[in-house]
Amino acid sequence: MSAAYFITGTDTDAGKTTVAAGLLHAARLKGRS
Repeated sequence: MSAAYFITGTDTDAGKTTVAAGLLHAARLKGRS
């Protein structure tokens, strides 16, 4: 079973892409795809 993540922010330029990239990077380091 896979997990789903929903990233939301209160405004543009709030850092959503940065947070998403960090989560993806951490997942890759743990061997997840």
